[in-house]
Amino acid sequence: MEYRKPTKKAIVEAVVNTLKSRGTIDTQTKMHKLVIKYLKDEDKTYKLSAERMRVVAVKSKKIKLGIRTRSVGAGPDSDENIFKRQGLGYDPVVKRWRRIRAGEDQSGHAHHRGEFAAPGQPCPVCTSPLKKVHNATLYGGKVAIGFNCKLCGYLTGHRWREPARYSFSLKGVN
Repeated sequence: MEYRKPTKKAIVEAVVNTLKSRGTIDTQTKMHKLVIKYLKDEDKTYKLSAERMRVVAVKSKKIKLGIRTRSVGAGPDSDENIFKRQGLGYDPVVKRWRRIRAGEDQSGHAHHRGEFAAPGQPCPVCTSPLKKVHNATLYGGKVAIGFNCKLCGYLTGHRWREPARYSFSLKGVN
């Protein structure tokens, strides 16, 4: 069976028109079904995954995405060889990857041995890179307290939180 992938422009148009007619949609599954229905009216051969719909819609900056998360403990598993090449080692006491030798991370920031280091995971919502969130200490220093996505607003602390439910609405509309 042949199928076609809709363009990013067609996906954004379908998402915006769906939200204009429905207002806020409280789950990704409902949103996906409504967007597919809209796209099938244009072309019966269109196929679209819920993840691609969400990522394209968020990157268009025309929708507001509400994200509810749940705690899952440690960060997602990645290839250990990549971490070892970056000078990271797994610390079983705190159950996370830490700097075991001096070096640079993916953003080019220089680290000292033993300093906290993140695995450099992409945002699980929109795939853009996560930025560290810092907090000031009483002595004028700064401490990394979690990670934040500048594009979609996803936020996680030291314990990895994965997205559990999304709600969609148009930007500028309450």
